[in-house]
Amino acid sequence: MGRRTAIIIGFLVLAGCDTGDGKTLREPKGTLPPPTMPAATTESPRDDVGTLASLPLQDPVLGDQPILSAPVAGNFRLIAPWLDGGSIDLRHTCYGEGVAPSLGWADVPAGTVELAVSVIDDSVASTTPIIHWVIAGINPNDISLAEANVPFGAVQATTSFNEIGFSAPCPIAGSGIHEYKFTVYALNQQVELGDSTPAEDLLTFVQTVSIASADVIGTFRR
Repeated sequence: MGRRTAIIIGFLVLAGCDTGDGKTLREPKGTLPPPTMPAATTESPRDDVGTLASLPLQDPVLGDQPILSAPVAGNFRLIAPWLDGGSIDLRHTCYGEGVAPSLGWADVPAGTVELAVSVIDDSVASTTPIIHWVIAGINPNDISLAEANVPFGAVQATTSFNEIGFSAPCPIAGSGIHEYKFTVYALNQQVELGDSTPAEDLLTFVQTVSIASADVIGTFRR
């Protein structure tokens, strides 16, 4: 083999070799690895860029829901020795001892601070009520008033008959049947008025701060 031939062969051998100087790249062999995918992020989508976060939220659909009714008021009631509309026992009138009857009540409303009781002659047509009794300052934890009893701390007004306490029913003879309304009031504050306050004044205050009331009618005639 001549010199020229040897030189040509030498160049061909060098051309097929990578010298590592970065000027000659070899053909890649084998299978290329799959491209690397960016890791999923947990960043919350920003508002105002057309993402779901920028859409208005709606209440979840829960199906047909029952309509809740308003709380039902308690069955606050007054209990007398007679049925509603019945005759008052003579011992509680001017024909007897004239003492106040025993009275009871049930289902006192929540939030009651004091109780009060009034007795008014509903049969007399007058702009000024005929008041036979106004008593206030009764403890709401008590369940009754005993006959002829004034609880400790209670106050009693001066009645239409200028008497402090209970004025027994005593209508004019021959004036027919009179109806007396006995009412218990649940008050949301204490009564600051004292004994001998005029009945109209005490009754007005009681009715103003009352959150509930119950009554019973008793009848009497002479």
